[in-house]
Amino acid sequence: MSKFNGEVPEQRAKLILGRMFDIYEQSLLCNIDLVVGNNRFQVHKLILVTNSDFFLSRINDTTSEIILEDSDEILAESVKKTIKFLYVGEIDLQLHLAVNIIKFSKMIQVCELEEYCLAYLEKIRDNKNYIFIEDFAKRHGYLQLLERSKVYIAKNYLEIIQEDEYLDMSCERLGELLHSDDLKIAREEQAFQGLKIWVQKNYESRKKHLDTLLKYIRLPLLPVQFILNEVKPLCYDSLSCCQMLLDTFEYHHNPERRLQFLLLNSKPRKSYQQTVLIVGGQNDSTSGKIEIFDANDDKWSTYHDLDSKTTKFGAVVLNNKLITMGGEFGGKTTNKVSCFDIVRKETTELKAMQQERRYFAATVIDNQVFVIGGFNNKVMNSVERYDLVTNTWTNVAHMLTPRCYHAIAVVGKDIYAIGGYDDSYNRINTMEIYDSQQDKWTAAPPMKEKRRGCAAVAMGDHIYAIGGCNGSSDLKSVERFDIKSQTWTSVASLPEPKHRHNAIAFDEKIICVGGENSKSVLKYDPGTDKWTNHGSISEPRFYFNLLVASTNAHYKE
Repeated sequence: MSKFNGEVPEQRAKLILGRMFDIYEQSLLCNIDLVVGNNRFQVHKLILVTNSDFFLSRINDTTSEIILEDSDEILAESVKKTIKFLYVGEIDLQLHLAVNIIKFSKMIQVCELEEYCLAYLEKIRDNKNYIFIEDFAKRHGYLQLLERSKVYIAKNYLEIIQEDEYLDMSCERLGELLHSDDLKIAREEQAFQGLKIWVQKNYESRKKHLDTLLKYIRLPLLPVQFILNEVKPLCYDSLSCCQMLLDTFEYHHNPERRLQFLLLNSKPRKSYQQTVLIVGGQNDSTSGKIEIFDANDDKWSTYHDLDSKTTKFGAVVLNNKLITMGGEFGGKTTNKVSCFDIVRKETTELKAMQQERRYFAATVIDNQVFVIGGFNNKVMNSVERYDLVTNTWTNVAHMLTPRCYHAIAVVGKDIYAIGGYDDSYNRINTMEIYDSQQDKWTAAPPMKEKRRGCAAVAMGDHIYAIGGCNGSSDLKSVERFDIKSQTWTSVASLPEPKHRHNAIAFDEKIICVGGENSKSVLKYDPGTDKWTNHGSISEPRFYFNLLVASTNAHYKE
């Protein structure tokens, strides 16, 4: 790199510009007046013309002033800060001043400063200034800022409706927000609560908007009791709204007529089409308890109690049905299978498995349930497949290695069986793959470490083996298997050892829950390779099921 007097050119340029700014602040040697509204600023021609083509085309050797037309709204403080930016490339910003500087920088065609201020507005946007920033972006045609503001508002809806600024939102903008499929809520009840807050701010003047706004609430997804208790009292003054509620009741009670109610939107929003469920456990106190995760509040709450004393069972979710299989009841291993309708909260019995088993793994491929390995007086390598339509169980290819306390991960139509105990009760690091189309198991590269009671999660082209026990201690370590290169590598360790816990992929992250003597919930971001604390469940659980359930129909309260 070339140097001048021992300094690199960039350093020298900054030094010279800094000295020129000092001269400007002393009003020395300035050779042109910049007239902005009622204010006059002395600056150097060279600074203006080298920063902006606007000035380059208007200034020559004899020009003594530049008068900016239509600049009465530009604040003197904004001009001063802009001039400093032209000299030294630095600027201190505040919300309203940034907006004024954007107007001025656009007027004098300093695109770099305009973009810097727009990035600043996006960075400082919060639940108290989002309306101001969105309105500014809309009025001045900053489409990228406008679109990102809309995304922010939809994503932070639950926090925004608690702020006073929300009450000043226009009916048109609220309608657009409630109509959005991207509204970040866990249940449709939360969308209605936002509408209710807005209307009750000034009910007499705003009730006329209910006809319009209620159409954007997905009424068929609201529990009937919620409609009676919360929605109906708000709608007494509107015949149109009352008719919508009557149609909704008809929708609920006469499914065969649902196609007639075209004005009722029953499509779930993107944000609550899936949720996480915890089911079962090793202890009687948790064996039948179902907890549900609210992704917006980062909280777990009890959803239902199956009133079951069966422990150590396997479970899957299929078509909004929670299917529980096997386990231990009254000290004996069972092959019992039950089906719990998540929406209706109704339980029915299904055909029993062909073999009693506990400490096994279960998953779903192509709407068929697979139960893999387990224990019943000995460690098992048998695998069964269940067809919900025909209510039948069929034996399929056995694993190469008997396994219990193992983990599984599904990639496409392949099942990866990982670690566990073998039939000699040794902790193992082996992995094998089941091709469900070929009905065949093949060996795969082993993990670096032996793991019993670990968790496994598939994400993209990788499988993560998380924690477990190697025989001498519970593990923090995590390994990742690359399906393409067929290699295992170590990634960020857990903040704490976990054994007989569970983990699942959710919202492009890995959520790791519970374990022996643990209530903690941890979240892993593959992009940053970091684990963070993510709250806790109500009580310690181990040997439980962690499942993703689709909420294409709402959960009943």
